[in-house]
Parts: sequence; C-alpha cells; structure tokens
Amino acid sequence: MGCRHSSSPPESPVKLVQNGGPIILKSKISIHRAQVIDQRISNGTKSSRLSISSKKISRLVLPSISVSLEQILDGHGKHLIKRFELDTACLLLDASRAHTLLLDGRQLRLIHMETMSMETNILPVDCRDIQEIAWSSKLGKFLLLTTDQLYQTGCKKLQPVPIHEIQFIAEGPRKSYMAVDGDDLLVNRSFGYDIRRYSLSNFSLVQSPRAYLENENICVTTIRLNSNKILALSVSIGEQQMIDLVNLNNDRLLHRINCNTGENILYPIDLHNNGQWFAKICMPCVNIGHCLVSPDGQITRLKLFPNQDNFIRCLCTSPDNRWLIAGRQHALELYQLCTS
Repeated sequence: MGCRHSSSPPESPVKLVQNGGPIILKSKISIHRAQVIDQRISNGTKSSRLSISSKKISRLVLPSISVSLEQILDGHGKHLIKRFELDTACLLLDASRAHTLLLDGRQLRLIHMETMSMETNILPVDCRDIQEIAWSSKLGKFLLLTTDQLYQTGCKKLQPVPIHEIQFIAEGPRKSYMAVDGDDLLVNRSFGYDIRRYSLSNFSLVQSPRAYLENENICVTTIRLNSNKILALSVSIGEQQMIDLVNLNNDRLLHRINCNTGENILYPIDLHNNGQWFAKICMPCVNIGHCLVSPDGQITRLKLFPNQDNFIRCLCTSPDNRWLIAGRQHALELYQLCTS
C-alpha cells in the first residue's frame, strides 16, 4: 500500500539540510551520554503552517560519557554480551531499562537483561498483525500496535491486553506506526500525513500535530519521538525519501534532512543521547549504510561491521543507555555500551 506523491511547491517554507557531495567518514563517531537541561524561550503565537522555528534553546550539558558506535559494532564482538538465535529476521523491538521485547514470527520474546534469559509467548490470533512495539515509561508497560488495535503488556506476565479506550476505524490491511515518550503517544495509520496524538494518562485524543496540514502530497511512514519532544518522521516526496525533525510543541519543522547524491535517508531511531538519531542511508537496489543525525540536522556516516554483513534489521538503546540492541538476520545481539 502506498500513496500518491508529488514534489513540494517552490514557495513551500521548508528549510532543506543538504548533505550532498563528499561526506567525511570519521574514524571514531562518538555518542555522548549526558543529562540535558533545556531552557526554552517562548517565540509567540502557535502556527499551523509548516515553517522554520525561531525558538531559541540554550543547553546546559552535564559531564558526559563518550560511546563509540563504530567501536562497539566493529564486527570483532569485544562488546557483544549475548547473541540470541531467532526463527525469523528481527524487525520489531524496543527496550526498557530491564527488558527487551521483540517479535519473532508469531511469538513475543521477552529478554531479561540482568540474567540474559528469554521467555516466549505465543501470540493470540487477534494480535498477530503487530506493526510496532514501544516501551512506555509512563505506563511501565510495552505497547503493541496492530493494524486496528492497540495493546499493552507487562513484563511479569507477558500477555497482550487491548486498550479499548483507543479505537481505530477498521480500514483493512495497512502499515501502522507509533512513537511514545512520557505521556505522549503518536499513531500514524494513514500512510500519509494524518498523525494522531493521545495522552497516556487517560488514553484520550489530544490536539494532533498539524505540521503537514497544508501539504497533503507528503507521505509519512516511520515516526519517533525523543524526550525533547522532537518528532523524527520518515517522509517521501516524489521518489525521494528523507527525514523531517519537527518540534511537537509548536508543529514547526526544524530541519529536513536529505541527500542530493540520490540516496534515501530513512528509519530514524532515537539514541537517547543528547538529541542524536541513528538512521539508514541507501541507494535503492545498490547498497545500505548507516549514519548519525545531529540535532541540527547534520549527517555523519558510520562504518559498522566493516568486515562482514553490515545489514542491521533494527536497532535500539535502553533508556538509561546501558544496552545497545541490534537485530540482525535471524539473530538478536546485545551489546554493553562502553566508556571511551
């Protein structure tokens, strides 16, 4: 299923972050684990148009611990703690501080991080079409999104329970996406631009993002939300796939990240590290690479698993930055983030 695309009009007030031409590959890419305190200065009236934010953000960064993705995922396995063999390719997972929940075929697998043990639960028939998995610190549970229903499950008893307060219109098979942070749940079921925002306190619908209200030719797929309330969205315009960074609090587009080399950039992942994102860069039918995207929209390419198959199906870090979990072909690898 897809949607019709067309290019943005010339007068569209969108700021492009061009990352074409030669991009320097650093020998060591560092992610900084730090506590960040944002002091936000109001910028006036809220606008529903897609525009550039003039909001100023001053940051107080406390002492950090530097972690290198290239050092950890170098293919030598020095930082590999455990490798779990799976029945299928691992595409959907998320992690809390103590657990990782993933989908393996028709099974949910819960990994206890301290003991490195794994328990398995066969999914009920009505919950087999899982599209997304996300940890909610607000609820202390994992959320599971299917085509037409949202479920929650605890870790002591791995049993998906439907959240009846949130109802979707049954529209047949479709790809659905969600993002969770704090009290915010965002769901994208239209494979277009319509994103719904819910409060996890009472599962009520609140004012949804309006960033693309006047640009219906854009197609949104993957969505991710970080603790700074910056929403990262995989978007398609025409044949080009790119990532938008949008301030959820005022619906303003901060950066549009794309490559003018003909490559697509997609699948943003929150690294829980000072606003940095992990993403994939690919030339259709040619190659797949990985990169970091900084809060100001700059791309730094990564060289991961240089001497072996570098295809990472999925990736996430635990909220406390203690664990890095990578889904490979029919395997799940758990790494302990190290100090440099």
